[in-house]
Order: sequence, then structure tokens, then C-alpha cells
Amino acid sequence: MTAESLPVPQESELYARIAAMVPDMDAERARAVLTAHDVRLTSPLPARRELRVRRLYCEGTKEGTEGNDGPFTIDIPLGSGPWVIASRNNSAGKSSLLWALSFALRGEGLKDFRRAETEGWFSYVRADVEVAGVAASIRLTFDKPARPRAELLTADTIDQLLALDGREEDGPGVRRAASAGLDGVSELIDRFMLDRLGLRPVSVWKAKAGAPKDADGNRDSAEQVHRWSSFSYAITLNSGHDTNLLGPTHWGQLPARLLQIFLDVPYASELTRLTAEEKKEGQEGRHFQRRAKEDALARTAQTEPLREALNQAKERLTTLEAGQPDLTGLLADADAAAQQVARHQATHQQAEEQLAIAHKARLKDARNSRRSRQSKAARLLLGALDPEACPRCDREIDDKRRAQEDSEYRCAVCAHQLPELEEDPEAQAAAMQRLVDRENASRTAEDQAREAVQAAGSVLEASRAAHDQAQHRLTAARSGDWYATLEAARREVYQIEGALAVATGAHAELPAAVGDFVSAEKAEATGQVEDPDMFVLAAATKVLKQVVAEHSRALFKELNEEIVRIARKLGVTNLTSVSLDLSGRVNAKKSGAPRKFEDFSPTERLRMRIAAVVGMITIGRKHGIMSHPGLLLIDAPTAEELVPGDARLVLETLYETASTVPGMQIVITSIEEALWEIFPSDRIVTGPDDRQLF
Repeated sequence: MTAESLPVPQESELYARIAAMVPDMDAERARAVLTAHDVRLTSPLPARRELRVRRLYCEGTKEGTEGNDGPFTIDIPLGSGPWVIASRNNSAGKSSLLWALSFALRGEGLKDFRRAETEGWFSYVRADVEVAGVAASIRLTFDKPARPRAELLTADTIDQLLALDGREEDGPGVRRAASAGLDGVSELIDRFMLDRLGLRPVSVWKAKAGAPKDADGNRDSAEQVHRWSSFSYAITLNSGHDTNLLGPTHWGQLPARLLQIFLDVPYASELTRLTAEEKKEGQEGRHFQRRAKEDALARTAQTEPLREALNQAKERLTTLEAGQPDLTGLLADADAAAQQVARHQATHQQAEEQLAIAHKARLKDARNSRRSRQSKAARLLLGALDPEACPRCDREIDDKRRAQEDSEYRCAVCAHQLPELEEDPEAQAAAMQRLVDRENASRTAEDQAREAVQAAGSVLEASRAAHDQAQHRLTAARSGDWYATLEAARREVYQIEGALAVATGAHAELPAAVGDFVSAEKAEATGQVEDPDMFVLAAATKVLKQVVAEHSRALFKELNEEIVRIARKLGVTNLTSVSLDLSGRVNAKKSGAPRKFEDFSPTERLRMRIAAVVGMITIGRKHGIMSHPGLLLIDAPTAEELVPGDARLVLETLYETASTVPGMQIVITSIEEALWEIFPSDRIVTGPDDRQLF
């Protein structure tokens, strides 16, 4: 499968894969966990990393030379394509100019370009650059050797910056973007380059020197964060004497990670962040377990005093329990008393309801008797119906209608005139007697109902008093000093049992009353607390490793072929094959036999690096991306050439490559005579008489 045919999974698919590997996990929760660890699986877009140097301007004063001391100013226009800083003799300042340029681009000078006798000469360095389409001018002012202050200028176009003379900082469209003191230059350049080139720091872990291994073979490690100064090794290449393919170290597979980043392998940066987080969490977990084991050993030494204290606490508890009253009987008595109160309360309420009914009936009979004595109309209707409301519409017969019946002699129900009838004294007396008898009967019923209420109330009060006494006896039993002492003795036994179980690991034999306490303490003591974040991190690492590995192998396969092709053109003889792996090993073969990268000669190692970087640039352009910034600074690529003619071959290859690969810029130094024939004069930076540059 080629790199073109490999599908790039979208972020939603990755979160779903991760969630499927963790029990009771969904994609959104997995996303939240990773975000909390600053890991965001954003669907990758094609990278566009461009870094082009358009001008190098330096000022300073030479000292300690043989007749060439004094101030100097050098102004070098640059651009895309091949460039050579040349002279016909050594010690002309070629490497020093490359060092000054690397200082501006990295925020610190590259040691491989450094010349100790010349770094103190520079007082001012200016590099006008285009970084991912942004025009910038980096200005370094050296008050002390290799210790500059920095100004960062920007403009609407690079031409506006190029129009400024020397140290001039003001012009149309030019703005001051940032500045830094002696201790902030590297940070300023680092932040600017990482932001503009879309690069994220890479974390690797290195075992601490002398750190012992644990039972699983793990050593304590320290995190090393690699930022722009490490990334820039893909621009300012390692020297021939360095055995790393790329970057300042081989720890944490950094060379392979740099290859993946500059080949734009999907999710490569996210994997480095994720791996660092997983290792950090794992190391913190091991530290916790180690401390817990040490604490457990210390507690184990205390088991005998704990056993003795537990025996004494159990004896005290047994003695107290022997004198414990029968709380079961007291609880039963209190419950029975409460039920009796409820029954008597219901009886009392029923008696009160009967009294209310009897009272209402007595009032009605008394009113009828009184009206019959006072009203002729009432006497006329004596013994007839005396409704409270109209029998048809249910409207209440009010006092006004009753008054009309008495005063106007009209019926209170129908409002018609009552008939004129003569009263029969005997009938009247008999009716009146019936009303009196009815009133007396209702009064007697009311008195009997009142007596029933009083009797039920007395019974209710008595049952309430009995209930209060039962509750008092129960409360007294529970609140006595002996009971508080009993509870304290029980707690003491539970606590000592728990402490002993944590120290001995025998928590399974404990009573349920201390189970929760001991389980929590046991988990802390053994370090077996399960962190769901660790499961998500581990699953995410596994998923991303698979994606990154698949794409890396496909792209590395293309890169292997490019390295062999370019390295042969650069004069690496008998190179049969290269097989880059995910650990950053080259796995080269010469004449069909395996050859370690460190066994190559210094010249061959440098040319293999050139081939690797040029190959990355070529493959990136092939896939329509600019994953590598396209800039290469190489100091003396033919310095140790021993085979006649190979120097010319190397210079021709570099010139051809920079001339033909779109968007590429190569700046080299050389004293080879052939360069004057290969490079046009407008691509050669040199001094008067092709000798001293400054």
C-alpha cells in the first residue's frame, strides 16, 4: 500500500475506536479525557511550512587577526535556490557567517558552525526571512559575545523590510512585533517559528542516570521537551562527526519523530504528546505504588502492638456488652404504646364529630320551639315542614324571608299569603309540647355526646402519658454513660481491626461494619486504585500508534528509495539499500552487507543526512504538501573528501537539487575550486579577490 492510497481516519472515527477499547466509555467522554491531558485529535490538514532567507546583514569588529583587524559590515541578499558562501582559502569567515545566520533562525548559534575566535566579533546580526508567508526581520544586538538582545519586525511584504538600510527599523508598513532581553531571545524565536510553521513541541523520556529498576524493569525517567532548536536540525544539519541521523539526541526515538513530522505523517505530533502523557501518568502511578509499599512495610512493623491493642479493646467491649439492657423489650413497649395512642385518638375524634352533630340538632330544635312561641305564623304552621332551603332550587331560606313570614304573614318558602285560621288552643298546646319534648331529647343527646368526648379525651391523655413513659425509658437506656462507652468501645475495635487489616492484607476476614473503610485503605496501600484516564490514554496510544506506523512505513518506503538515489549522487559509494524504521535506525546496506549508521565515515554521514532531508522535501512536494520548510544550511559538505572528483559531484548535485526542487533554498560553504565553475557568480557570496569575506 502506498502513501497515496492510505486513508487518514477522521477524529470522530479515532474517538470511537478509543472508546470501544475501554469498558463503559463513549466517544465524548474519551474526547474529554484526552482534552484534559492537552491531547486533541484534530483531523490533519496538509502542512505548508516555508522558511526562506532573503537577506543576511552583519556588523562587528575583527580583533586578533594578522593585519586585518577593524570594523566590518557585510550585506548578503539571498533567495530561493542554491547559494554558496565561498573563498579560495580557509579561515575567511564562511562558517562564522553561517553561525550568525543560524543564531538568527534558532535563537542560539549552532555549535557545529561556531568558531570560538570569531563569535565575539559580531555586534549586530539581521536576517530578513519569509516564514509561512509572513515577512519578518530578526534583529540581534550583541552586548556580550553570543548573548544578544532581539527585536522582531514584521511588514505587509518582504520588500518593505528589504528596503530598510542596515539597522534601520522604521519604514512604510513596518511594525515592531516583539522584543526580548538577554534571557528571552531563544524563547522569542522558538515561539515565532513554532507558531508560524505549525509545529508542536515533542516530549521524549530518558532514564535518569543511576536510577534503579523496579520489579517490572522500569526506571525513573525525566521528560525532555524538544522545541524549535531541535526541529531546526532538519535545516541546520548535524555535523559529520555526529552519529544521530537528525536532531540532538537519539533518546525517545527523536530522529524518527522528526522524520514523521517533516513527512507530515498524520497524528504524529499528537502521538508524541499522548505518549509523553501516558509515560508521565504511568511514572506517577509507579511512584505512588512504591510509596504505598514502603508505607505498608512500615505499618507491618507495627502489627504486634496493633494485635495487643485489639485484644484489649475486644475484652472491654465484651464486658460492656454483658451489662447491656434489653433494648428489644423497650422498643416493643414503645411501639405498642404508640399504636394504643393512635387507636384512642381515632375514638376521641369520632366522639367529637358526634357531639357536633348533636349540638347542631339541639340548636335547631331550640330555634323551632322559640319561634313557635313568638310567631303566630309559626304556630299556624306548627307541625308542618320547616325547611332550611327551597325544596326545588336548593336556595337557602334567609332571615329576611323568615322575618316576612312573621311580620307580613307570608310563607317563607313560596312567599304566598298565609290563610286566616283561628288558633285551636288545645292543638297549639299539644304542638308546643311536642316541640319542647323534642328540644329536651336533643339536649339530652348533646349532653351524652359531650360526656363521651370527655371520657375519650381522658383515655387518650392516659395513653399518651403511657407512650411518653415508654419513650423516656428507651431514651434513658440509650443515652446512659454505659451506652456511650459501649459505642466508643465498638469504634475502637473497628479502627484497630481496620488498621491491622491494612498492615497485613487480611481485610477479607473483617466484619462488614469495617468493610468500606478497609477496602479504601487497602486500595491506597497497595496502589491498586484504577484510574480510568490511564485506560483511555493507553487505548488512544494504541490506536494512534497503529495509524502513525502505517503511514510512516508507507512514506518511509518512498523516502528509503530517495535516500539511496540522492546519497549515491552525493558520492556515498556502494550504498545498496536503506530501511528506516520507527526507532530512527537507518538499517543501511553497503555492497549488500548491513552497515550501522555510526560506521559510515563522517563525510558519508553528512551526505546521508543531506539525502534524507532532500528526500523529505522531494516526497512532500510530490504529495502536494510543504511539510519541510525547504531550507538547508550546510557547512563544508566536501571538507573531508578524499576521492578526486567527488567534491565536484557533490557540489553539482546540491546545485541541481536546489535549482530544480520547487521552493527549496540551500546555503552551503565551500573552498572547492569547482564551485566557481558550477555556481553562477550571482549565487556566490565571497569577498574581495575571492578571499576574506569580511
